[in-house]
Amino acid sequence: MTELQRRIARARLLRRDGKTYDEIRAVVGPVSDDRLQTWLAGIPRPPQTFRGPAKDELRRECRQLRAAGLTYSEIARKTGASKASLSLWLRDQARPAGRAYDAEEHFRRIQPLGAAARSARARAMQRNANVEGAVAVGELSNRDLFIAGLALYWAEGSKDKPWRRNGRVVLINGDPGVLQVFLAWLDLLGVAESDRAYRLNIHESADVDAQQQWWIERLMLPLSSFQRPTLKRHNPVTVRRNVGDGYHGCLVVTVSRSRQLYDAIEGGWQRIVEEVVRYTESDDSPP
Repeated sequence: MTELQRRIARARLLRRDGKTYDEIRAVVGPVSDDRLQTWLAGIPRPPQTFRGPAKDELRRECRQLRAAGLTYSEIARKTGASKASLSLWLRDQARPAGRAYDAEEHFRRIQPLGAAARSARARAMQRNANVEGAVAVGELSNRDLFIAGLALYWAEGSKDKPWRRNGRVVLINGDPGVLQVFLAWLDLLGVAESDRAYRLNIHESADVDAQQQWWIERLMLPLSSFQRPTLKRHNPVTVRRNVGDGYHGCLVVTVSRSRQLYDAIEGGWQRIVEEVVRYTESDDSPP
């Protein structure tokens, strides 16, 4: 059973014990209401989570205040009733005289609030999904890193063409996380630091020396292994978004005398593909 499956099973057990969403989250960790609703499908809600019927006396008072010309906000402050309840109770009553409804002004006032709420929900869902993904990965073994490195290189690294065989291990990327994984993979394969060369690929309008130093410090690389940077010609007409403090260019990592390593990478990737085909055609594959 995976970590995610254990969390779902634990959540369903807590729900059967009458726990609320907040009480379940306190045990299983961050998870959105929508995802919890999916996890707990078929399990009835605890009785204490149902709202009781509206009080007739409070409803009668609110209607009297509305008839006297008070707004929803004034009635809510005076009685403690929520605006959601007022909207339901008072929708058949006329608006107070002299307070015409301006739809355009109302939309202009509430639009930022709705956008902020949607943005907050989206960020919360993203954080929850990030946590679930991290939990699903768990601790990384050497074999995990080996397989991840093969897939990473075959997706991002330099490869031979049918009309040209270079047989060199070269990877260029601007994501420091990708490069950290790649360098750790080279360490796992026993590629010595002396067999690696680094080169910055960056627009000439950037501070080249500062960005090279940024990569050196971020990845703890030796300055002596850096080659002369490759500068991209700056075109002022082109609208670029990779500018500002977050732009560090791309780092090129080259492994010298790497034909044998490249052939091993190619063979490893082909084996992964063959195993996937075998798995999907076997009885062990999911329906």
